[in-house]
Amino acid sequence: MIEVEVKLPVAELAKIKAKLLKTGFKETGFIEEHDTYFDNKQGDIRANGEALRVRETKDHLSGKRRAQINFKGKKLDTRTMTRRELQTGVEDGTICKNILQAIGYAPAAPEVIKDRTMLQNGSVTACLDYVHGLGEFLELEILVRSDEEKGAALAQIESILNNLGYQISDTVRTSYLSMLQKE
Repeated sequence: MIEVEVKLPVAELAKIKAKLLKTGFKETGFIEEHDTYFDNKQGDIRANGEALRVRETKDHLSGKRRAQINFKGKKLDTRTMTRRELQTGVEDGTICKNILQAIGYAPAAPEVIKDRTMLQNGSVTACLDYVHGLGEFLELEILVRSDEEKGAALAQIESILNNLGYQISDTVRTSYLSMLQKE
C-alpha cells in the first residue's frame, strides 16, 4: 500500500475538528499511541529516509490495547509524507521490541507518544494529534494501491486543506521523531 499523507502543525485542534465534522467526517476513535523506532547498527534505515517502528496503542474509550510493526519506505515526492508502507499486527509489542533488539536493531530515542483523535470521511483519515513535547498537528491520509492513484488522492487531500484555510505549502515533511530529537 501507499500512504498519501500530509502533516500540518496547527494551533487549535478543536476548531479543526468542528470544521471537519461539518464537512462529513465522523469521529472513529480516541487513542494513545506509543511509537518506538528502530535502526540497525549502521544507521541505514533512518539514513535512507525509511522508518521501522513498533506502535503500541491504547483505546481511551474501551481500554483495549494492540500493537503492530510498521516499515515505511522512502518519501515518494518532495511535497508530502507519501510512502510505501507495510504493517501487521503483533500480539505483544514488548516482545516484538525485544526480538528486534535481539537481532541487532536498536531503539531510537525518544519514544513518540501522542493522543490521537481519528476521523473518517470515505477513504480519507484525519488524525488530530497532540504529540507530547511538540504540540498539535493534523494529519490527512489516504491509502492507495498504486502510483497511478497517488495524484487523485493528493488532490483530494489538498481540497480538504484548502477548505480548512491551509495550503500544501503549510505542511511539514519531518517525522515526529526527528522533530523531538531536535528539541
